[in-house]
Order: sequence, then structure tokens, then C-alpha cells
Amino acid sequence: MVYSKFQNTVFGVAFLKAMLFMFCFPAWVDAVWDLEFTEGKPLDDTIEEELAASGDKAFRTLYHCLLTHSIWTILGDNGVSIRSLVAVLSVFVQAGKAKVANVQQRVNGLYAASLYLLLLGIPGSIANKVFHEVLLDTCSDLTSHCWPHDSGKKRKKDSLKSSQADDKRSKPQRKDMKMDDVEEEEEEEGCHFSGQDLMKIRDAVTFLVQSLLRFLQTFPLKDRPHSASNCIRMVEKNEFRSHGAQAVGMLTSQMANTDYACFIKWLFIFSRNSKMVHRLFSIDVVMVLLEQQERTEECQDPELSCFLPHKFLIQNLLFARRMDESPTVQGHALACLAQCLELPSLNITRVYTLKAAKENLALLLRRAKNSKTNVRKSALQALLGLLKHGVIPMSCENLGTLSERCRDPAVSVKKKALQCVGELLAAKPECRDVQKMWLQGVVPAVVDSENSVQDKALEALDQVLLSQIKPYSASSHMSVSQRLTWDLLDLLCNECQNLSQYFSRAFTIWSKQNKFTSAFVTNLVSHTEADHAAGAWLLLSKVVTSSHRVPYGKILDAWDTMVSSKDVNVTTCCHILCVIGDIATHLNEDTKDRIVGKCVSNGISGKFTGPNWNCFNLSICPSISHCTNIILNENGTQNLNEEMMVKYLHTLGVASLHCPTKVGKRTVLLVESVLTTHSDKVPEGQEELPASLPLSQFKANSLPTRVRAHGVITLGKMCLQHEELVHRYLPVFARELEVGTEVAVRNNVVVIMCDMSVRYTNVVDHYIPNISACLRDSDAVIREQTLIMLTNLLQEEFVKWKGSLFFHFMVALVDPDPAIASLCEYCLLHLLLKKTPEMFSQHFIECVFHFNSYNKHNSYNKFPQTEREKVQFSLKGAQHREKRFRIYHFLLEHFTDAQRFNIANKINQTILACFADEELPLDADGAEILSETFSILSLKEMNVQAILTPAGEEPEEENMATMTKAVLQAAQKKVVSQVQKKAFIDNTVPLIISLKNLLEEKRSPVLRDLMAYLQVRPVKMQDYRNEVKEFFSGDEQLAAEVEFALRTSEREREMQKQMDNCSLTEKTKTPSAQVRTHHIQKASI
Repeated sequence: MVYSKFQNTVFGVAFLKAMLFMFCFPAWVDAVWDLEFTEGKPLDDTIEEELAASGDKAFRTLYHCLLTHSIWTILGDNGVSIRSLVAVLSVFVQAGKAKVANVQQRVNGLYAASLYLLLLGIPGSIANKVFHEVLLDTCSDLTSHCWPHDSGKKRKKDSLKSSQADDKRSKPQRKDMKMDDVEEEEEEEGCHFSGQDLMKIRDAVTFLVQSLLRFLQTFPLKDRPHSASNCIRMVEKNEFRSHGAQAVGMLTSQMANTDYACFIKWLFIFSRNSKMVHRLFSIDVVMVLLEQQERTEECQDPELSCFLPHKFLIQNLLFARRMDESPTVQGHALACLAQCLELPSLNITRVYTLKAAKENLALLLRRAKNSKTNVRKSALQALLGLLKHGVIPMSCENLGTLSERCRDPAVSVKKKALQCVGELLAAKPECRDVQKMWLQGVVPAVVDSENSVQDKALEALDQVLLSQIKPYSASSHMSVSQRLTWDLLDLLCNECQNLSQYFSRAFTIWSKQNKFTSAFVTNLVSHTEADHAAGAWLLLSKVVTSSHRVPYGKILDAWDTMVSSKDVNVTTCCHILCVIGDIATHLNEDTKDRIVGKCVSNGISGKFTGPNWNCFNLSICPSISHCTNIILNENGTQNLNEEMMVKYLHTLGVASLHCPTKVGKRTVLLVESVLTTHSDKVPEGQEELPASLPLSQFKANSLPTRVRAHGVITLGKMCLQHEELVHRYLPVFARELEVGTEVAVRNNVVVIMCDMSVRYTNVVDHYIPNISACLRDSDAVIREQTLIMLTNLLQEEFVKWKGSLFFHFMVALVDPDPAIASLCEYCLLHLLLKKTPEMFSQHFIECVFHFNSYNKHNSYNKFPQTEREKVQFSLKGAQHREKRFRIYHFLLEHFTDAQRFNIANKINQTILACFADEELPLDADGAEILSETFSILSLKEMNVQAILTPAGEEPEEENMATMTKAVLQAAQKKVVSQVQKKAFIDNTVPLIISLKNLLEEKRSPVLRDLMAYLQVRPVKMQDYRNEVKEFFSGDEQLAAEVEFALRTSEREREMQKQMDNCSLTEKTKTPSAQVRTHHIQKASI
């Protein structure tokens, strides 16, 4: 018997005592029912303490017992009155509802409410008269009372100093305040809840919501709208919203059409509530309602009929939230859109959703680039749904959005994008555009800076490519997954060759994991005779070095077949040569000579890039001989085959890397001759090229630019293996960057000089300014190449932020090509700033002097620069003011509050103080610097964000962490405000007074900038109007002028507001700056 089991518990014993008490005092039970459960009627103190002491575990035990047994029979057989049981439960509910309830009382009250809802849901509850509307409403609304909404406020009070608390308590109470209220407030202030307490209450609330859902399945509330509204109102926390939405769905499913339409009308208004959590909840409710069958019957009230179709829910509630002011709501609406697309095809909801989504595609693509992470993730999910179901075309823009987000700055967005491209590939495995998009998204993620993203990309590649390699048989049929694998490999061999480096990185990682077994290699070799052999050779070229058992015979047979074929694919040839290079140590000399002969005779030796050149006795004489015949013969260029010449130069370059001992002085001079003929510039008998002259200063030869550009690369490769060549040619390359005319040659010079910086860091360090000067090259290709190469060197710390390098990067921020400017911003923020967080603040003040070409300061803008650099990178003058301030805005936007505060003080010390003390002359250049300084100090980005950032939207859920954060932010704001105010009074005001006197004496126009600055920064003077005289007590006239300017500014804002309200045109508005200047000058007079 459940009763005997129950009475063995501590709670059961106490409960039996309570039953005995009620049996002896039935008047108590009648009194509770007579009060309609509106007031608590206390139990006997001893019994109530025993019941409370048993804890919430006993409540849960009783709850589960009631779920599994026939409670009415058991209670009847044991003489327990149902009215008495309900009365006891109501005691706990009322106690938990009180504002001063402690944690255990709140938890017990929530579990007691759950028990009451369970009793209501058990068949026979109506006959046993368990139902009471007031008690049901109280139980349904109990969460709003039990959750400690004001706990953040109480914590804040606790954090105050005791002296402040004493002062507050010592204040007399208002006469009209009741003593009961005062006592209740004092008691409430004494309630504190730890994180563990809040977890207990949260678990109890969840238990109550689950009980409510179970209750709604068996107990309809369609005739009790007030109780239904309580069920809706109770759920505002994030973890309860889905449960609450399901409860609403159960309620509305029982409603008649008219009631349902009224509810939808109310929900429409509710979805525009000012509270963000309410708007979120309305979306959850819409999703539950959309899963129900659409109501097609007419409504009694024709005006309400428009609320019945699902179309209204989608367009007016769901899609309307896509433009919500809260990014959280926007993202949730887009995520729900994606869920709608997955609804069954027979549901008319899907039709409405597809139509609405198609009409809003442009907006969806913009949301995928939104500044908020959640919005971007939700937009990607919605876009995936549209592509999967064929609602929008597989266009480059639509697919490119998904692959582009795989490189998103936010890790969570990158992971979401990788998931989306994977799902789309699984849904559309035969679409070549989708295959290409998948490769472009997943393969580069292998080198992502975040390890978890790398792992996700490697897992996807392993699953789609490696795991599908099975033994090949011409008679067997490949599955869709296997066909997809070879299609992707074919793309990597042809249209997506630019992903080769990323793809190779994946195999480098896998080889360390011993992933490539002999069976895997054997399976690959079996595919070298199939139509998709190119993909098989691609994989073999990556895995042979990591495998111990390779079928050499089959590889050599495939090589012979390829070279004897008239239609040789260059890419496949390269992959086969790579494989042969890797197995060269296992081949005999005759085989090696035969392969070398075939390479030379077929003109494909330039494609042989394997690392084992020493294993082949590969003579580079054919390459040297060919180059000699072309260059040294007077009419050699007439027989020039440009393609073959490039191949031979490439062969020499690769040979110099892998076999440096076989590259002699004659070979170096021969390559040097490819670049220039300097016979009329070099004295007889001198073999070396003069280091002081650039390549372009020598007598030009007749070789094409493409050949000369490849000659630069070959010479650079030779320098990498011979340090003496670096010292000889590095000045030549640096000079070529300055005066060279051929874009391809200059571009390759940048590449090889950056490569030399890795190997010969100290030697090349002197020439970094020459390289960075290319950020102002006339050709955009070279500017972009330089930006990328320098960023890589800075990341690996082969180059430091020294000299003019930082300022050259800043000029790239305002590059005339928007793509380069955007790339520079990405490199600075996402690649370099993380490595050097103080980089922006350290160089900020020097930016002011450098970009204005001001060199009269003792400490700034003193690093060495050539005259050419000064001209190239100068942003001096009014015509460049907009560019300078774009740089200032960018830097300040990414300062921390501490950096903002420190830079303001540093500006006072290094600029304002120098002018105030007349260490810097107030000439024309000085006036420009001082004016620009006041303009910088007036920028909104100079504000300490802890003071001026608005509170923002309401947090999604109230918990101790968010409330504590809010209290700390408020305290921080107050402290920082006071510190900044003190710093302004102590450090800035004396300088301002001195400068104002000096500017008046010099009659400088900079005085207007000073007065304009005082109205806005650094302590917003509008907030301290009453303290202006205190601030400027040392200069009464200045205080009067500032006060007058503030009043004038306030009048202007009021006038502007009135004009805006009257909808006047822009031309009729009063120019604020002119009016302000006029009044300032008038005040000075």
C-alpha cells in the first residue's frame, strides 16, 4: 500500500500528524476553504515545522506515489479528507508566495503547487471537489512570486559601506507610511539568496511547469479564460519559455474559433511588448501554433476572421520580428523561420513560409553579415532551409554567403557555417556548385586559428573524402557518397586548385595521427586506372610519404602510360611526379635515368617538385643549355619559346632549393642575365652586378616581362640557399621596388624579399621600410600582396612594429581601393591586435604628428624616413583631414576604457602642456596640430564606455550572474565618472586656462576649437552645469564663457527639436556650429 510506504517517511509521519490535527479540528479546514484560499491559516507550529523540516525530497516522493497509485481509494480507505489535504497544500503555497519567504518556504510552496495540479489532473478530481479556481490561479502564478526578482537590488544594498547604511537607516520614515510596510521592507532587505539557493528554486519552478503541462493534457481550461491567462503569464525565463509555449498550445487547441481569434489578436499586441523576453515568448507561441491544423471554419465575428489563418501568424508575428530592435529577437525569429521550412510538406504553413522567405531574401543576406553573432547564426540556418528546399537558386551570392561565414570572426558562427554547408552538401550531393561551395568553406578552415574549428573541418574532410575510398572495380556501382568523393577531388584538381595549400595542411596533420594504412594506399592505387584517376593521384601525392608499403610497380606503370599518352594532363602529371619523388629512394639507377630522360624530352621537368632530387642524378644542364642559347646568342630571342623558358627557369629554381651544391656561379650569372644585360655598365673583367643599381637601370634586354618575373623568383630561390647572394642582391631588389616599372617584377621582388626575411631576419630587417613602402604602390595588386606578406611576417614575429611600419599600415586603412582597406582592417583587428593589444594606444599620439608631417616635437616623429617615404605617406593638409580622422576613429573604437583614459592624460602631457608652456611654437603648423588635438578630444570615441554606454536591452533571463554584473557595472560607472571628473579638474583645467590665455594673446583661431571641446569632452559639461564655476575658478571669464555657451547650446537643441517636430526642411534648419561660434565670440567681447 502506498499509504504504508508513505507513512514510513519523515514527511509521512508529519503529514499523518497534520491529518490528525485536522481531524480533531475540522473548523480549521472549514476556515481555510471559507477564506477562498486568499489568506494563509497557520497550522500548529510543531506540525508545520516537522512538515517543513522534511524538505522538498518528501514532496517529490509523495508526487511519484500519487502518479502510480489510485489516490482516491487510498485516501478514502484511510479516512483522509480530500478537503483537508487541499487545505494543507494551500498552507505551503501561501507561505511560499510571501515576499519574506525564505528559500525552503519557496521551494516547498512550488512543490505543493505541483502536487495540487497533479491532484487536479487525476480522473475523479471534479467529483472529489478538488478544484478551486482561486487556488489554481495562485498555483499557476506562483513562479512570479517565488523567483527573487529583487535579489540584485538587495545585493547592491549589501555592498554599500556600513556607514552609508547607517546614514540611510537613520533617516526618519514618512509619516504616511504604515509601520507594517516598514517592517516588511526591513524583513525583505534581510533576504539573501546564494547561487545554490537560486538553483533549488529554479528546479522547483521547472517541476511546477512540467506539472502544469501534465495537468493541461487532462483538464481543459477553455471555459476558464482567467486561469488560462495566468498560465501564459507565468513563463518569462529562458528555460521555461518552451514549456510555457506548449502549455499555451494545449490551451488554444481547446478554444472555439472566436476565442482563438481573440487570443491571436492579443498575442499580436503582446508580440510588440517593450519587454524583450515577451517578444521572444510570442515567437515561441507562434511556432507551437503553426504546428497545429490551420482553422478553416468561419469565425462568428467577421472582423476576427483575419486572425485565424496561419498566414497571419507568419507574416504579422514571425516575420515582423525580423526587424526587431533586439538582435536576440531578430536571431530567434530567423531561427524559427528555418524550423518552419522543415514542417511537413502537407502543412499549409510551409507554403506561407516559403513565399514570405523568398520575398525577404535580400534582408536575410544582410542579416548573415549582421554585427550580432546570434543574428548571423540564425540567418545562416534560415538560408540553409531556403537552399535545401529549392526556394531560392543556388547562385554564387547565396552559396557564397554560407562559405564566407566559415571564415567569420566569431568561432560559433564559423562552426554554424561549417554545419550548414555540410547539411546542404548532404541534401544536394550532385550539385557541382554546392560541391564547390563546400570545398571553399571547409578546406580553408583546416588552418583556422581556433583548434575546435580545425577539428570540425578535419572531421568533415575525413568523413566525406577519406572514409569513402574503397577498392575500385569496373563492374561495381559506386554509391552516392563515393561518387561525391571523386567529384570533390576532381574539383580540387581543376577549378579549386587554389585550395591546394590548405588541403596539404590537412594531410600533414593526419600523417602525425598515422591515419594512412597500407590498405588505404592500395585502394587509392586501384583507382589510378579509372576515369577519375586524377583525384586518386592527388591523394597519393599527399599520403605516400606517410605510408610504409607502396606498390612501386603500379605507380611506374601509370607513369609510363601517362608520358606515352598524347593527351597529358599537366596537373595529374605534377601529382605523379610528386609520388615518384617520394619513392625515389626505392628505385634503381636505370629507372631514375629513364624517368629523367622522359622528363627532359617531354619538357615537363619544370613540373617536377618532389623533395628527393638528390636521389635522381638529375642534371640541370638541359635547362642551363637552353637558357644559354637564348640569352647569350645575339639572335637567341628570335627563337624564344616563352612557355619553355619559364619551365626551365622554374626547374633551376627548384633545383637550387633541393640541390644547392649543383648550382654554380655560372648558373647564378645566367639567371642574372635573364633579368638584365649590363655589358655596357660593367667594366671588363667584373663579374658581379653592382649592388647600387637596380635591375631596371641596366640596359634592358628583349625578354618578355613574364620571363623576367620568373627570373626574379629563381634568383630569390638561389639566394635562400646562399647567404652571400643575399648580401649581393638585396640592395638591388630594394632599389627595384622604388624605380621598377614592371608590375610583375616588382610583385615578385616583394615576395622573395619577404621570404628572405624568414631565413635571414637580421639582414632583411634594414629593408622592411622599402617593402612596406609598397603599401603606397601605384598598382593595387602589389599593395594587396605587400599587405598580406607583411601581416604573415608580423604574425610569426619575423618583423617587429618598428620605425614607420605601423604608420604605413594605417595609410592602407584609407586605401582608395575599398577591398584593400577592408583587408587591412581585418588584418589589424583579427590577426595582429590580438597578438599586440597595446599596439593602437602606443602609436596613437605619434599618428597625430606623423600624418601632419610635424617634426618639431622632441620625442615624436623622429624615426628615420627617406624623403620619398615622407611624400608618399603624408596626409598633411585640409584635403586629407577626412582620411586622418578615419584613422583616429578606427584606433579609438578599439581602445579599452583604460587606454582611453590614459591616452587623454597623455595628450594633456605631451601636446597641450607643450603648447601651454610654449615648448612648441604656436605657428601655422603648431596651430594645425593643436586644433586637430581638440577635435580628437571631442570625438565620441574618446568617451569612457563604462560611463556613456546605454543600459541596452533587457537581459533574456534574470539570474544571479546577470544581476551581479549589472550592480558591478553601475558601481564601476560611478567610480570611473568620479575619477575622470577629478582628472579633468586636476590635470586638464589648468592647461585649458593657460592655453585660452595664450590663444587670446596670439589671437589664434584655435580658440574656437578649444571652446567647442569644452562643451562636449572629456567630462560632459552639460552634466555639470552647476559646477562650471568650480571647474574654472582660476579664470572667471572662461567660466562665464563656458556657461554662456552651454545655455546657448541648450537653446539650439530645443529650437532644433521644435523644428524637427514641425517637419521643416533641412535647408531651413539653423546651422548649430555657426550659431555657437557667434555666441562664443560675442561672450568673449
